[in-house]
Amino acid sequence: MNLAESLRSHSFRRWYERQLVECHLWLVTGFLALIMTAIAVEMIAFRDSAAGMVAMIAIGGGGAALCLYAWLKFNRQLGLAEHVAGQATCSTCRTYGRLSFVSASHDAGAVMGWAVRVRCRSCGHEWSIA
Repeated sequence: MNLAESLRSHSFRRWYERQLVECHLWLVTGFLALIMTAIAVEMIAFRDSAAGMVAMIAIGGGGAALCLYAWLKFNRQLGLAEHVAGQATCSTCRTYGRLSFVSASHDAGAVMGWAVRVRCRSCGHEWSIA
């Protein structure tokens, strides 16, 4: 769920919590894939059949690829969440995270690809999160 949809239906804090949970699930997935890779490499036996050796190499390679993908996904999602969280403080009343969705527009220069216009629930000040 992207930021605009989440602000429209729930709140910024729910979106942020969800991003943190999802990115840490990617971290756990990457760690488990790393363990799978280590086990597969450890189990490669050169005196066994060639098919068994190729299977273990394929499992190890798949685990390494999954580990790399999970690490990149974790970093990207955590970076995005922290980037948006850095812009979630109202400059007028200094309230953090109490946002209401106003509008969203396509912005190629934004990190998310969209600029989300928000309003502070405390004082009504509007600004853009990009």
